[in-house]
Amino acid sequence: MKLLALAVVIVFATVFGACAPGANNTPECKRLQEHIFRISPESRSRLEGLSEVEQQNQIDQLVAKVPVEDIEQCTAAEPAVIACMQKAADIAAVRACIPPPKKG
Repeated sequence: MKLLALAVVIVFATVFGACAPGANNTPECKRLQEHIFRISPESRSRLEGLSEVEQQNQIDQLVAKVPVEDIEQCTAAEPAVIACMQKAADIAAVRACIPPPKKG
């Protein structure tokens, strides 16, 4: 479980670059978190063989443990970046959606 939590934190920390203090978990960010858990090799193996209801319960538990800082970073992300990530088939494709850092 610690490996999974660490992997998710790394993915979310890598994926989102800005913070919006006090942000709430928007429906788009919750869907993105669920999607990342579904395509992450660490959690995908935990979901294999489970019914859709059991999978959703597992994912809901994982999403509930996402640190608030990661949620804030998601809510600050550009909608086009979130949309790109939601279409990604794997974690490498999620990372490819991340725009380069802004200079300045």
